[in-house]
Amino acid sequence: MTSKGIKKKISEFEMGKVFKLEDLGLLHTEHQAAVMTLRRLVEKGEIERLSPGLYYKPKITRFGEVGPTMDERFRDLLYKDNRPIGYLTGFYAFNLLGLTTQQSTTLEIGTNFPRRNRKRGMYAVRFVIQKNEINKDNIDMLRLLDCLKWIKKIPDTTVDQSYSQLKNLVKAYSKKEQERIVELSMQYSPLTRALLGSMLSDKSLTDKLYQSLSPLTQFRIGLSSSLAKEQWNIQ
Repeated sequence: MTSKGIKKKISEFEMGKVFKLEDLGLLHTEHQAAVMTLRRLVEKGEIERLSPGLYYKPKITRFGEVGPTMDERFRDLLYKDNRPIGYLTGFYAFNLLGLTTQQSTTLEIGTNFPRRNRKRGMYAVRFVIQKNEINKDNIDMLRLLDCLKWIKKIPDTTVDQSYSQLKNLVKAYSKKEQERIVELSMQYSPLTRALLGSMLSDKSLTDKLYQSLSPLTQFRIGLSSSLAKEQWNIQ
């Protein structure tokens, strides 16, 4: 493929799309010449280099240049053949669920299999094991459960404030969705299950969670909710 052909192929990509050399549909013998073409396009400002081997088309708005979304930026770590194999969590989830406005240069990715931590631009990427199967329909719930698991680590807020916000989100779920998140929570820590149980009102669901816990276990996280204290041993 000629330099002109590569530029035409890139012009067909959406603004903000992250792509790599393999996405250009080149023959192996064309890779070296393509690398030179991509380098020239970066120098001209037509594309941006995200990290070694990864590029994107910047989107220009009246407010300036807009880079790719976080999901797109880390797409090669989150998807395989358009199937999710990981999801952004940690501070990303804290921000997404309105629990804090603080940002972090450490990015957690939930994944089913151990993976080596790495550096991606300004971000230190840390992989955390998710015991539930990851699919597009449960990622939002997994993020919420992660926030319950890490509730003491959410910055610039209090445990009470985080608890209240997360409880509102749980209450907004339908009965079927609440049943699903209870099932997912069985792969989480006892504290996560206790917190979730204290947020639910359906007896069949709370009984299931309560029976999964030891009645002797005390959870000390600095929570003032009387219901959580009395029935779920959370303090």
